[in-house]
Amino acid sequence: MVTFPYRPGRPSLGVAASAYGQDVILRHGQAGILSWLAEAGADAVEIRRELLPDGFDDFAGLGRACADHGLGAVYSAADALWQDDTPHPNIALRLAEAGALGASAVKFSLGRYELGETNAWRAMNRVLDAAAASLVMVENDQTPEGGTLTPLATFLADAERADCPLAMTFDIGNWRWTGEHAMPAAQRLGRHVRYVHCKGTHAQGDRLSACMPDDSTLAEWQPLMAQFSPSVPRAIEYPLQGPDLIALTRQQLERLATL
Repeated sequence: MVTFPYRPGRPSLGVAASAYGQDVILRHGQAGILSWLAEAGADAVEIRRELLPDGFDDFAGLGRACADHGLGAVYSAADALWQDDTPHPNIALRLAEAGALGASAVKFSLGRYELGETNAWRAMNRVLDAAAASLVMVENDQTPEGGTLTPLATFLADAERADCPLAMTFDIGNWRWTGEHAMPAAQRLGRHVRYVHCKGTHAQGDRLSACMPDDSTLAEWQPLMAQFSPSVPRAIEYPLQGPDLIALTRQQLERLATL
C-alpha cells in the first residue's frame, strides 16, 4: 500500500505537482509548492519527473524537503515499465531516483506489454529485487497500449503468476481518453489498485481535457471508490488554477475526503 502520514477519520490525500500547471512549476519548482500543500492539509505530493529541470539529480534534497513539510511522496517516473517483451532499460535508474527521494511508491505507464514469457518476468523481478524498490505501480494512461482494460488486466494477472510485486494506479479520467468506462475497469482491477488519480474530464467536440470535478462528477466517483480498499490514497490530478492556490487546494482536498 502507498503509505502517507495518517489523518484520523479520512483517507490519505495527495496532490500531483502537475495539477498547478507547467508555468507555475517552472516559476516555483516542485520544492516551492510543498509549503502550499502542507498548509492546505495534504498528506503527500506526487513528484513528476517530467517537471524537474534538465539534469536534476538532487532527489535526496527534494525528499528531505518533502519530509520537512510533513509530506509523503509518490514519484511519477514518466517512463514505461515494458518495452515489447523486456523490462524498459530506464527502470533501474528511475527506481534509484525514487529511493533517493524517499518515495513510498513509484509510478510508471505500462508501455507495450506483449508477452508473458517467464524469462522476461525473471528479468523484471531481478531489477526490482536489486533496487529494493518501494511499491511499483503501473497507471492506466491515455494510449491503447497502456490505457485499456485488456492489456492492463493481462499484465496484472501475469505479474501475479510471476510472483512479481506490482500494483496499479487507477486514473479515473484517463479511461475516457481510450473510450472505456471506469466502472467495469474498477470492478475488474480494483483489487490491484493502491493509489487513485482523481481527474474530471470535459469534452468539447472531439477534444477531451482535464478539469475540476463538479458535484455530479463527485457523486459518480463514489461507487468507483467502493471497488477499492478504503485505505487507498487519493490524489488530485486535475487543474488547480486561481488567485489563491492554497485555499483552492484545501477546498478540493476537503471535497475528495468526502468520497
